[in-house]
Amino acid sequence: MKKELFANPDLCTGCNRCTIACSAKNEGVFQPSKARLRVTNFPLRGFSVPNVCFQCPKANCLEACPNDAMFRGADGVVRLNRDLCSGCGNCVNACPYGMVEQNAKGIPYKCDLCDGDPACVKECHAEALVHAAGDAALFQLKAAQMKTRPQSGTPLEKRHKVAETIKRNSRG
Repeated sequence: MKKELFANPDLCTGCNRCTIACSAKNEGVFQPSKARLRVTNFPLRGFSVPNVCFQCPKANCLEACPNDAMFRGADGVVRLNRDLCSGCGNCVNACPYGMVEQNAKGIPYKCDLCDGDPACVKECHAEALVHAAGDAALFQLKAAQMKTRPQSGTPLEKRHKVAETIKRNSRG
């Protein structure tokens, strides 16, 4: 049975050790902004939420790629073939969860589960991140997250809204 990455917000402490481990393994730097997952902290409400790539069964990022650079491996993980990627950003805009991003050179990146050995899970001592075959409770938790977490608008639409707000505010 294939393993998947599950996130349990009830156990997350917001420490960001997972994002540091991820950026170190994938980018060679301790920089959470370059991680393939995010931790959203709500300090006034007293909780944190780990946001991970769901490796969607019907992956919008994969379907949006005009060059077939995004593909699903035999393990079920959606991956990127950098040699085929044009840097168009369609995959970034297609992900309703905001889990595909582009680096400074325009090349997209996303979680590939560290080839089956996720660094984030190893570093999560609170056990808020689990890499397992899953049981009914984990799949139910994942389904609830997939239903409630979609972003309103694509990253490109959000950038346009921010630009419009800045333009309006600069006029006086």
